[in-house]
Amino acid sequence: SSGINAEWSLRPGEKSGGAAGLANQIFRLAKTAHHASLVTVLLQMMFFFDDFAGIMISSKSLGPLVHQLGLSVQKFSFIVHTMAVTVASLVPLSSWAGIQIGYIESAFKLADKEVSGFSYLLKTIPYRFFVLSAVMCIFIYVALNKDLPPAITYEEEANKNRRQRTVSVASIAENYNVDTDPADEEPRVPLRWFNAVIPLLILITVTLVRMYFDGKNIILTRELGIPITFVNCVSNSSSINDLNVGTAVSLLFVLIAIPVQRILSLPKCLEHFVQGAKSASEPIMILILAWALGIAMCEIHTSDYIALALGNNMPPKYLPAVVTVIGYVMSYSSGSSLGTQGIVFPLIIPVVINLTDDETIYVRTIAAALASSVFGNLCSPIADTTIGSVLFTGCPLLDHIKVATTFAAPIAVLTLVFGDLMVGIYPFYVTYIIVAVVFTSVLLIFGREPGKKSIFNCLHEVIQGRRQPRKYFSVNADDEDVDLPTEESALLPKSLKTEQGS
Repeated sequence: SSGINAEWSLRPGEKSGGAAGLANQIFRLAKTAHHASLVTVLLQMMFFFDDFAGIMISSKSLGPLVHQLGLSVQKFSFIVHTMAVTVASLVPLSSWAGIQIGYIESAFKLADKEVSGFSYLLKTIPYRFFVLSAVMCIFIYVALNKDLPPAITYEEEANKNRRQRTVSVASIAENYNVDTDPADEEPRVPLRWFNAVIPLLILITVTLVRMYFDGKNIILTRELGIPITFVNCVSNSSSINDLNVGTAVSLLFVLIAIPVQRILSLPKCLEHFVQGAKSASEPIMILILAWALGIAMCEIHTSDYIALALGNNMPPKYLPAVVTVIGYVMSYSSGSSLGTQGIVFPLIIPVVINLTDDETIYVRTIAAALASSVFGNLCSPIADTTIGSVLFTGCPLLDHIKVATTFAAPIAVLTLVFGDLMVGIYPFYVTYIIVAVVFTSVLLIFGREPGKKSIFNCLHEVIQGRRQPRKYFSVNADDEDVDLPTEESALLPKSLKTEQGS
């Protein structure tokens, strides 16, 4: 997979201290717990190339920060995990992209259709309601700085137990260089942010330029008769080959720049490259098994049977909602987004092709499969990213699942009802407006900052105060009985208070 190759090429740059250097630069902006959550979101946006790498880098780089500024480890783990998974699943240059492109193209081949998987990947982005809504709600959640149960409980405890010592860039560097295996211990490396940024920029630039000229050549050679625009060129390019070229150029830069700076030797860089390749063995196996499953389904005509069984009983417009429910259940049960996609794509794409010729339905159904499968990676206790988040941040597993589920489950329901089920009735962006309004309203009314009351609690106390009768106390002052309300009598000496009936 070309996306996995990108992770291989960036692994030496990560081990050279570039990622930690980038985290240090962002760290200088953080002064409070609110700032720490904003910094975490920003950092995760930059490490879009791989979800697991983003979790590891952010957790190890910002670990000391969250304890000092009063950000609970539960909230920190939740933000890191959610942003890492959702961003990596969306960006078409991440380690997910190559696998998803392969799934889409192979599933269409089962129906005797040749398509550009990268083109479909781009077209589905606006319709990935759950993933985009989760990213949007994370930004709203962090910006408003209000928490709901159970996160507010953890935040108040973190503020109470906050350690009163200064965090420094050196402490982050020390934490980043700690290795759990003494045999793998390496000398300290300088943390230079540009060693992480430049390879990423090279990867993106070379890949996009290559896609443009490759697609332009295909359009002219095959005489497709479409305008030479950037979108048309990218859509018709050989995306996997172009991603591989971008990866190779990025890797070449890393293998030259790091030894030149005398940070790591060339053999050490190649060693980390091999380690990155080893870490990609699991997704490669998933991809191979998914292809095998798709071929098996094609041989026994599974999609034909399902399409025949559905007949006219299932309008094609409802397929995205059905696929979304299947994706939620399968991904949560298996804990694997890519594994779920590998099973669902060979099944649903031939079915939707048999039911309709509308390409819009194709795009929306594929988007539903891509988005709903992410739900399991966020909430399932057996997902690899869940385990990684818990291990790297030190958050208790049960606490992490509580916070993640109370955030993701309502968004999953909202996007299913107002997105996948209602898609086509109104423009797709209306779904995001509805989700944003509902989520913001709930946060503003029921959410609160540590040590403060929510608007709901204040209104509840006002209503309860009006309903309760006021108790009076009789005070003997100069042989005259004076009735005072309870709150006023509290100011008098105990010797003057004689409790009477109301």
